[in-house]
Amino acid sequence: MIAHFNRFVNNGAGLEKTLRLIQSVAQIAAVFSIGSTAVRLTTAKLQLALTRRFFRFFGFIESFQRVSALLSKEGMGSVPGWIDLAKWTCFGLYFVLEDLTILHAMGVYIVPWEERVMREANQFWFYALSLSLLGAVYALLSPSPASTSQEKKGRKNEKAAAATVSTSALAKQIVVESCDLLIPAELLGWYPTGDLILGVTMVLSTLITGQGIWSRNKKMDSRGIEPRTTPMLREYYTTKPQAQFILSIFIL
Repeated sequence: MIAHFNRFVNNGAGLEKTLRLIQSVAQIAAVFSIGSTAVRLTTAKLQLALTRRFFRFFGFIESFQRVSALLSKEGMGSVPGWIDLAKWTCFGLYFVLEDLTILHAMGVYIVPWEERVMREANQFWFYALSLSLLGAVYALLSPSPASTSQEKKGRKNEKAAAATVSTSALAKQIVVESCDLLIPAELLGWYPTGDLILGVTMVLSTLITGQGIWSRNKKMDSRGIEPRTTPMLREYYTTKPQAQFILSIFIL
């Protein structure tokens, strides 16, 4: 158990979810605190939020890669395809705009346009989460072609059935997206809920997504696969002869 937890928190996604859980708990505790305790808890919440921004700093790369893959994919005219295209475009723009203000958030380079840019970023975040929620609801309500023909094709269709997103996974996604949607809505002033409600919903969504990461890591452990903590460096320094040569120079 301890070894698995160690692998979980040393995995980038697992560590981010751990920090998010601590942040949400600090936010809830700050609501019920007064004086200097409330100030310290609020400071901890803000510092954890800033720390988590570094985990998604390059998130725009994956988002725009997904956009590029969708644009080059055949059958792009489907409803799920258009929803995914709009969703990942909004996520990419959100990451880019948020990254522009990272130095301001760190107190390194204060700019007068930070508030305006962050408002635009949070709008794209709200749109992206809304589209993600819409896509999950659409997939949940749409009939699965694999399930309708499974009886006829038998085992031949088992792989196709396994590849389809399960109902439980879609239901979890809907819950997570609904919870997270309150955060940009609160920041934009569109649907004020207060720190307590936001903290509780953050705990819920973090536990759900964190459980998925925990389960995947556990499966990797059972199969003898080491979680990808630092995959590039690990593979590079163990498989590349030129890297071993460079490493030996530093050791000498």
